[in-house]
Amino acid sequence: MPESMTAGAEINDSCIELFQRVKALLASRKLPQALALCLQLTGAFPGYVNGWLMLCRIHLRAGNSDSAVEAAKRALDLDPEHAGLKIHYCETLTALQRLSEARAWVAPLLDKSFADPYLHDRLGRQLAILDMHRQALAQYKKAISLNGREPGFFYNLATAQRFLGEIESAEASLDCALEVNPLDSEAQAMRSSLRKQSAQDNHVAELKSLLANPKLAPQGVTQICYGLAKELEDLGEYQAAFSYLKQGADNRRQHMRYDVRNDLQTMGQIASIFSKATNPAHGCQSAEPVFILGMPRTGTTLAERILASHSRVTAAGELSNFGAEMTRLVHETSGGRVKTKAALIEASAQLNFKKLGEAYIESTRPVSGQTAHFIDKLPFNYLYIGLIRAALPNAKIINLVRNPMDTCFSVYKQLFRDAYPFSYNLDELAEYYISYRRLMKHWRQVFPAAIYELHYEKLTENPSGETERLLDYMGLEWEEQCLEFYKNEEASTTASASQVRKPVYSSSVGKWKHYETQLAPLAERLQAAGIAID
Repeated sequence: MPESMTAGAEINDSCIELFQRVKALLASRKLPQALALCLQLTGAFPGYVNGWLMLCRIHLRAGNSDSAVEAAKRALDLDPEHAGLKIHYCETLTALQRLSEARAWVAPLLDKSFADPYLHDRLGRQLAILDMHRQALAQYKKAISLNGREPGFFYNLATAQRFLGEIESAEASLDCALEVNPLDSEAQAMRSSLRKQSAQDNHVAELKSLLANPKLAPQGVTQICYGLAKELEDLGEYQAAFSYLKQGADNRRQHMRYDVRNDLQTMGQIASIFSKATNPAHGCQSAEPVFILGMPRTGTTLAERILASHSRVTAAGELSNFGAEMTRLVHETSGGRVKTKAALIEASAQLNFKKLGEAYIESTRPVSGQTAHFIDKLPFNYLYIGLIRAALPNAKIINLVRNPMDTCFSVYKQLFRDAYPFSYNLDELAEYYISYRRLMKHWRQVFPAAIYELHYEKLTENPSGETERLLDYMGLEWEEQCLEFYKNEEASTTASASQVRKPVYSSSVGKWKHYETQLAPLAERLQAAGIAID
């Protein structure tokens, strides 16, 4: 929220005091009280910009979509030419998944020059959320041209460069960030991940020195440990690599509130409620969507890049739209009475499936609609297969399958920003993976011909043959560029952003065996559940 914005002549100490009280209530998570007092604030001081911005924030937190947009608009009306308020309005639209409106709103700002470099950086971050990474990159460069000593600008630039496949440039940008702030652990971890480190060119000594620095925050400890684990694995020092990996994962897990039993219960409830196929005629008949799903780190990005290199397919990214539209329709249908996840799942089975399918398709515009198919590559969509089949019976569903131990270890050694909280403890990871396999078995029984299983190992062994079979499933003619997916210049925003710039390789197959002793308890848990690990 932009600070120090005091449009209006009536602003006084009483106004500021009210604002601070609202801020304190929000910080204390007293949402109804904060909303009531903020309405009092904006009523008494309608010319106070920060009052409207705070009201927008509260409405967003409360899920009051239209009211949030209206509050953002009221703030903008007080100073229509203020770039920060324009960006805030776009941020509000994006937070509400009104992406088409956000892109249209942000377009006139792209060629503007601001005196404040932080506005360019903020606009860049907004463009990145909207998957406009080349435009974001340009904004970060503008910010750096105005202030070349802000490490955050270089980090954001490196992120855009990595997404766009400019790996060497990304490393140079991170070097600039770390020159200003060597303790930037996030930049250190990203730099370690960009390429395979060599004995002649690595950062192991630097990372070990940083890990011993008492100024390093707990989050920094985690990031440095993951960076060390990655670099030491590259150097073949597997025992040391695992030691740092476990230290980082344990530290991350220690600072999380998570109970894997909730996820297991959710998967069990989903299987119970969606236990039979619905009438395909009751859904939206669009054949545009292609859902690539499965556990993370199983090759979903590789499959997406191969398919998206076809002239009739567009990659739309990891969309949260399906779950968001389902949730919105449940709340709309129930009048907001559904409050728990269990109630949400139950209510979702009673939706108007045609309406859900149509709402999902419409929500993906304008990133979809230009080609015959678009790919939604959110791995978690495997939870929604029952709903997807009901709402979009003609959609294609591609489930990536990888060796269980390679899958689990690859998930364990990846430091995710927000998602996959089960991935930082091997016992929890085993429980989650077993439950995932159980749910996928259920889906195959309910929809025996609806899910195409693409095996990562087969794809790396025979990319041409597996790609041909995949295109046959899609009903698409062969196009040679599908095998040259690594030449695709479109952005990739996943953990595999660096890897997908290379041809198919098989060096990741069986990598877990370097850690066979450390991973023995995980292997035993999977085998006890009837899952073959070879």
